[in-house]
Amino acid sequence: MNDDIKQASLPHERMMINLALFHLLLPVAAFSSGHIAWILSIALVGALVSISWIAWKAKFGQYDNVLIQQHWHLAWRHGKWLLISYGVSALIMLVALLLSSIQPDHNMATIMLVVFSRIAAVPILLMVLLLFMLEMTALSDARKGA
Repeated sequence: MNDDIKQASLPHERMMINLALFHLLLPVAAFSSGHIAWILSIALVGALVSISWIAWKAKFGQYDNVLIQQHWHLAWRHGKWLLISYGVSALIMLVALLLSSIQPDHNMATIMLVVFSRIAAVPILLMVLLLFMLEMTALSDARKGA
């Protein structure tokens, strides 16, 4: 691989690492360990730092050719989609908190929060699956020099 192809592949490799580590590996570890809150917090912070780094490189990076710059912008566009899925999930959880707060029965409020938390995870999971496919395609294109 020449240097331009390596540099064009880098944003997609970073995004794939973000998806694999912070959206698959750490959540599985969190749910299997019992330390759900703090491990998921670490995963969220790590994902946001990773996406912010990609955004910074896309906006302020100086590149020798357009191919490299376009691949950074594509990875940042995918990162924005992931951030939108975070927002949708946060909105679902906000609705859950509001609905559970008006429940007179404490047990029903707890059940609602559990159900809504599972529903809130769906937009992120679907986006992660979609982004895995898109990033694999983009990585393949970057390695072909396209």
